[in-house]
Amino acid sequence: MALSAQHAAAQPPAPNPDQPNRLILLGTKGGPVVDVERSEPATLLVVRGSPYLIDVGTGTAHQLLKAGFPTTSINTIFITHHHLDHTAGLSPLLSLNWINQGLSGAKPSSLNVYGPPSTEYLVKAALNVLSVSERIFRAGIPSLPAGETRFFGHDVEPGIVFQNGDLKVTAVENTHFSHASIGPSGVKDRSYSYRFDAGKTSIVFTGDTGPSSAVNALAKGADILVSEVLLPRPAAEAKRPLTAIGKELTAHMTLEHLTVAEVAKMAASAGVGQVVLTHFAGVLTPQVEAATLEEMRQYYKGKVVFGKDLMSINLDQ
Repeated sequence: MALSAQHAAAQPPAPNPDQPNRLILLGTKGGPVVDVERSEPATLLVVRGSPYLIDVGTGTAHQLLKAGFPTTSINTIFITHHHLDHTAGLSPLLSLNWINQGLSGAKPSSLNVYGPPSTEYLVKAALNVLSVSERIFRAGIPSLPAGETRFFGHDVEPGIVFQNGDLKVTAVENTHFSHASIGPSGVKDRSYSYRFDAGKTSIVFTGDTGPSSAVNALAKGADILVSEVLLPRPAAEAKRPLTAIGKELTAHMTLEHLTVAEVAKMAASAGVGQVVLTHFAGVLTPQVEAATLEEMRQYYKGKVVFGKDLMSINLDQ
């Protein structure tokens, strides 16, 4: 009886279109690492009361609940690319969504995941993980709907990838993957940046990228640029001799991510209203934050927000 009540309570409230549109930073730590202060990359865009999730790093399900959104409230997810710090939370999120909605007895709803090539494969892999537990649950509770009838992955091409009455989402390929890798369908892996146009408000998510003319064009005139950033390394760390893998990693971080100056120059050239920094690669101490802002100010004079986990930004102000 307690279990039934618990799952009934987990059902999300109906979307309230009169709520302010919001941007909620669920996870702001860059890289596949465990951090005690910051969760892995994930951001929630709330438009007319409906939540849209961008990336699903480890810990996303817990961060959603802390922000007031149970796993069952999510029906639409956008993946920027398939590095595990952006996708490792997908399987737990889908599994929890499945069991919580199923046990509540609510009418089954679909959850769609959009992203670059291999997104469909990623969702099927998450369903394979779920299937082990699902098989046992459904043996005793056969009324539970099959996961494969609820969760769907979509490999999308650059361009308009999603549109409804409240939101238009546009994707471009960026420069995060400079070395070709081929996915299970034989298609080259890609990394995307997204623009979300919601009424009069436009938000651009760089995802992970190096300098990119396509992302610059996507961000033109946007109200908010949500950007990753490669924080300055301490001088002592920068001088340490590198192993072979260290050299390869350094090349990746240098060529396929955005430095502070590169973020600032992109924001200035695109004329964005404000920059929200997230996906911090490095440690954001007060000294590093001050140095980052000082460097940003050399190129960009607009508002700069240093993201924190569970920070909520009102988009209607």
